[in-house]
Amino acid sequence: MAYQSRIPVEPSYVQRVGQAFYNFAYLEWIVIWTIVKLAPNGFGSISDREPSSKLADTLTGLIGTTSPPLPAGLRDELAQFDQSYRDAISSRDELLCSHPFTAEGGVQELGGSGHVWPPEAVDEAAKRFEDAAIAGNAIFYGDLAKARPETAPTDVNARLRRSPSPRDGRIFAPNLLQT
Repeated sequence: MAYQSRIPVEPSYVQRVGQAFYNFAYLEWIVIWTIVKLAPNGFGSISDREPSSKLADTLTGLIGTTSPPLPAGLRDELAQFDQSYRDAISSRDELLCSHPFTAEGGVQELGGSGHVWPPEAVDEAAKRFEDAAIAGNAIFYGDLAKARPETAPTDVNARLRRSPSPRDGRIFAPNLLQT
């Protein structure tokens, strides 16, 4: 028997919220793989269950310090991607820390701290997360792949073995550049 929630909320609203969180998780996975590609010690540069803010700090640091240095244009692209990820973290945190309330018309939505999440705002956040993920994916498979053609480290740790990766034949993030 399928789970049926007894908490009142429109299924379409829950689907929107779920899509937003999925898009953020997808974005963060691209950030992780970008870090792995830039860091001399691959997955050793991050620990299991790093908070998003720590991942952002790691990415920021690597953009400017990776060796050999990245071309200026690629550093600029990565800096923009880094900023879009940081903006996404802020939006995701606001959505995550929201509380249910009864909105106009009696529908249940999320909100709090002066911010409300009507369906359109949830969709906008999901789209921003998606746009950032697509931009990061394009950099990863485009200019970054050209600048760093080597693959991910072969000394795969437990985290990588628990997660989908190119190493085990599953694609960690579909190459959105290919149609």
